[in-house]
Amino acid sequence: MSAYDSRRTYGRARSPLPQLSRCLLEKCKVEAEGSMRPSFFIFRLALAWLITSSTQAHSRGFAWFFAHSKPHGNCSGQHVVATFYASGRRTASGQMFDPGGYTAAHRTLPFGSRVTVTNPENGRSVTVVINDRGPFTRGVMLDLTRGAAHAIGMHRTQWVCML
Repeated sequence: MSAYDSRRTYGRARSPLPQLSRCLLEKCKVEAEGSMRPSFFIFRLALAWLITSSTQAHSRGFAWFFAHSKPHGNCSGQHVVATFYASGRRTASGQMFDPGGYTAAHRTLPFGSRVTVTNPENGRSVTVVINDRGPFTRGVMLDLTRGAAHAIGMHRTQWVCML
């Protein structure tokens, strides 16, 4: 069994970060015992914690997003959570997927519906055509193509205004 397989728990890969943190802690303790600078030991320990915790911060999911974000800015329509996607072949309406196009996916709006999406952080807006179904993540209402997301300055999952 490889080292990678030994970290698996019930089909899910466990993060090697706790082992990494313990290893760094032990290394820092050994180096601190041989030197007269405990402040350097604390600095290296803090740096090791920062490196391992920032890796965990990038793996936050939608549950973290909904727990730590609220809609903000003026919206004359409806505040919704939007994501964006850049891969696919055909949409649910049968059209070829164009990642640079101004289209979007919505679970219930009819195909061909035009929706204006505004980024409340910078006020930029774009009109998209609904040509796909989804997103199928609870709480996320709109899935923009990369082109539409780029047009409004959206770089991550965020609250937008939908008219």
